[in-house]
Amino acid sequence: MMRPRPSSGLICLVLSPLFYGGMSVSAKLAGDYLTVWQVGVGRFILGLVGIPVLVWFLGLSLFGRNRLLLSVRGVCGAVAFLLLVAAFQRIPLSLAMILFYLYPAFTALLSPFVAREPTPRAAWPFIGGAFMGIIIILWPNETSVAVGMGHLFAVTASVLCALTLLLVRRLGRDNNIYTLFFYLCLIGTLAGIGPLLLSDLPILPQGGAAWLGIIAVAVFSVGAQLSINQALASIPAPKVSVMMTAEVPLVACFGVLFLGEPVGWQLVLGALLIFGSGFGLNLLPIRPGR
Repeated sequence: MMRPRPSSGLICLVLSPLFYGGMSVSAKLAGDYLTVWQVGVGRFILGLVGIPVLVWFLGLSLFGRNRLLLSVRGVCGAVAFLLLVAAFQRIPLSLAMILFYLYPAFTALLSPFVAREPTPRAAWPFIGGAFMGIIIILWPNETSVAVGMGHLFAVTASVLCALTLLLVRRLGRDNNIYTLFFYLCLIGTLAGIGPLLLSDLPILPQGGAAWLGIIAVAVFSVGAQLSINQALASIPAPKVSVMMTAEVPLVACFGVLFLGEPVGWQLVLGALLIFGSGFGLNLLPIRPGR
């Protein structure tokens, strides 16, 4: 197998947060024309169809080892995405992304229980800073919006994203990246198509704008997955994680500049605490052998 060139890994490293940011923005904009279930199916079905073909071409195993845990990982990842899309439809895009970015703190908290890796002492100040940020953002005042389901969806998606990352780390020792992505797409498609079939809403998107939105979500999703996998093949994971933090300000700025979302001192201060804490957690050194 040819080893990936460092230059291609660097290009993909730059493209990854752009693709993920594009997927988040597309999911937000598509909310005017599509249901959560349609967006979910649109994201996952392209990978569900394409990954088996790619795996067959590469001569790899599709269903992998520890299928129960692979399915659990698929459930966590799929539900996290659906909840995040639901949050986009209820609260500002910038706020939803900032709350979702609590996942590095949740990852550090859950690591001893899921990945069996203890949380280093140096991580605790960053964990505390991240949760202080969410308290500041959600603290009620005369101009703030009452905490609702959108906020709950974003934070829950963050917890599930942390679980997904830890399960990927654990399952990645015995499974290839395509198997992990296949289970995510399989569970995600089933999770979305079931409610679609049971509801009275149309299964297929209605109108050109709806089709454009769902195509954008699907294309950005596949591009994001392939680019980050390629980046991880030639660049250390901590550096990739640090670069991925660029998605948050990119998406938040889009919401503020193009969607006219409000910005207050609480949002700015809380975002700096959450973003800075996540950045610091990604920079913590990893001990050899862990």
